[in-house]
Amino acid sequence: MSQPHTNRPTFAKGKARVPRWTVGDVIDFEEAEQKTLSSQDAESVLREDGKTLSRTFAEQGFSGVPRVALCHAWLSLARSRDSQLFGSGIDRVFSVLTSTSWVMGIVLGCLAVPAYLAYKGEKPINVMVVFFGLIVLPWLITGGSLYFSVWLRGSSSKGSVGAGIAFLVSRLSPEWRASWSDLRRILREHGKRIASISSGLFFGFTQQVACGFGIGALLSILFHVTVFDLAFGWESTLSIGAEFMCFFANVISAPWAWLWTASVPSLEQVRESRFSYLAGMEAASVNATRSWWPFIVGSLMFYVVIPRFLLVVYASWKTSRRLSTLDFTRTQDIALIRRLSGPLFQTEEPSQTGFLGESAEVQPPSFPNDGEWNLLLCEGLLYGDEDVRAQVETALRGKINFLAHIEVDYADGNEHVLKSLLESKDGMVIAIPAEINPVDAIAVTLQTFLHAAPSKDNVIILFGPEARLSLWRRWLREKQLGFDLLGVCE
Repeated sequence: MSQPHTNRPTFAKGKARVPRWTVGDVIDFEEAEQKTLSSQDAESVLREDGKTLSRTFAEQGFSGVPRVALCHAWLSLARSRDSQLFGSGIDRVFSVLTSTSWVMGIVLGCLAVPAYLAYKGEKPINVMVVFFGLIVLPWLITGGSLYFSVWLRGSSSKGSVGAGIAFLVSRLSPEWRASWSDLRRILREHGKRIASISSGLFFGFTQQVACGFGIGALLSILFHVTVFDLAFGWESTLSIGAEFMCFFANVISAPWAWLWTASVPSLEQVRESRFSYLAGMEAASVNATRSWWPFIVGSLMFYVVIPRFLLVVYASWKTSRRLSTLDFTRTQDIALIRRLSGPLFQTEEPSQTGFLGESAEVQPPSFPNDGEWNLLLCEGLLYGDEDVRAQVETALRGKINFLAHIEVDYADGNEHVLKSLLESKDGMVIAIPAEINPVDAIAVTLQTFLHAAPSKDNVIILFGPEARLSLWRRWLREKQLGFDLLGVCE
């Protein structure tokens, strides 16, 4: 199942260039993201990846890189570390399927036509049977493939899509066949995102086969009418007259009749090409029985080859669009980007807000006695809620009126807290474990709280070693966040 990758990752640089994703890229990204975030050394690995990416996108600035480009660049790093990712093999399989689907369709078309054109001279070839078999029946199959491709996008197909792709891929390689269980597990787990992309691919493959079928049937008919003397006609037990058949032929041939008038049988030719067992073949006109083959050729061209080719182009465009508009706003994607961004600040260099080194001047904050506060608790605090409340009230010499738990590194996950802050004029205090590293994602969350809180009294209290206060103080100044900072030793 392993596939070779270069040790030196490649990236798409520049804002104007958006990386082109493939199905294999999506599968590898899903698996690499899951593996990395669940590993014990996720923080350190992603921190190093973030440093590499920040150097790669130095001209743009890390925060200015689109998520789709950032995730694709990180995938290159993940592939350089993990040779077990097999997305490139998946892409090769789909590339082979694209080529073989055309060949398969052409071969089927060439083989199907002789069965419809079997002619022993006893009766003419029934033009309606040929029309139904070569034009109508394939469209019924297309309707089924369209329904199946829509079903693939539904939630019920999540596991089936992954299992189906795993079966297909494992049959094409002994190496993948030996790793069938792992391949099937991975594709079933990530089937939800793959399903929406695979639906377009599946429909595209079916239309490539159908278009190839039309091309093969067209070539085969042209060959047969060139080297054989074929007689076409029509027959019916019902009371269907030549007028109706002529009207039918004129309606069907409307798209090309203006360009090729000889391809439409006249009323007289339609009447003389009708077969009856009582009259036999002697009653049929040679000119009339030969007038139908251009009608069959025109029908194949305008109702099979051209529309199927347009559907192939549409399916390809739809799949490319879905790959180019991948949404990297899921919880796991945000977690990955948060860890990649990391603590990207300097500790001993001047900044726009002043010198942020160890010698930065610290002014102890002062608060009014008996002030009222909203207390927001981050994850990871060792104390219970009431213990934290008591220590905060002691430190601030005030009263806590509202207490809530928050996700300090996920701004979009605190909607209920933001609504409460908007309705309150009390001060805001956030209790954070001192061991947490200040990163860009936390800065975004804190800025969101500042915008929501009407009060100008905003405090962060770190629970942990006092030595961490200087790190956080420098970072708050660097990010220009209007928070006072206090510490509580645990």
